[in-house]
Amino acid sequence: MNSQIKTLLLFLVAFTAIFIYAVSPIGVTFAQQLLRKVDLEGFRPQDADTTAIETMVEEKIVPDSTSQRFLFVGDSMVEPLAYRFYDICKENGDTMYAVTWYGSTTMAWSGETLDYYIDKAKPTYVIFCLGSNELYSKNLKTINENLLKMKQKAGDCPTIFIGPPNTKPDEGLNDEIAKVFGKKSYFDSRNLEMERRSDHLHPTSAGARTWMDEVAQWMNSDSCSHPVVLNVPDCKQSYKIETIEVMQVKDKGKRFSGQKPQNPA
Repeated sequence: MNSQIKTLLLFLVAFTAIFIYAVSPIGVTFAQQLLRKVDLEGFRPQDADTTAIETMVEEKIVPDSTSQRFLFVGDSMVEPLAYRFYDICKENGDTMYAVTWYGSTTMAWSGETLDYYIDKAKPTYVIFCLGSNELYSKNLKTINENLLKMKQKAGDCPTIFIGPPNTKPDEGLNDEIAKVFGKKSYFDSRNLEMERRSDHLHPTSAGARTWMDEVAQWMNSDSCSHPVVLNVPDCKQSYKIETIEVMQVKDKGKRFSGQKPQNPA
């Protein structure tokens, strides 16, 4: 018999078997196994087990509504922002201790000065804001090491980093900050639309309000790694703040005087 005819006959036999199975109301036994058809009538998608799918959906982080003690430190950008942040903290029942160190860098804040203020303020939340004095530094390896030290000193305390508001491309500083602290703990201030002083970098009082309000709204959302409730008040900025400390460029910083843990005998 021609091979083509054999193939055709096999195809017809297989097709006939499938057709009989499709129209038969009962199962078909094959190799001592009963083959049953699945009745899809009345089947609903919600009947399926979706547990695995649901676990893949990330839960939305609810902002923390408890009172916070913010330690807000950094370079000269902190001072104008702290005036507005003080009002935001008052609105939400929080407290703020701010330190603005003119001309400071990541190197300055990676030392004992940060230990000193963490010990003094005993914060529940740490905010860094600096980098404007290192925008065009190409020594990213050292900057990375400094940032890591700062993050380690903050420990388990929720921490965010407000990046510098440069309007021109830097040499990789902002990318390094985002890499060390994480994208959800880094607020990108580059090219932020705000009123600036004649140096085209520092914000005016109005510009600082715009900038800080943007940061507060970000901190109040799940875009931030540690969101907290920060309702922005509609009021004028305060200028009499007891919890803001100013350090000059010539200052060498503070030395931590707390008891260092002793090595066990």
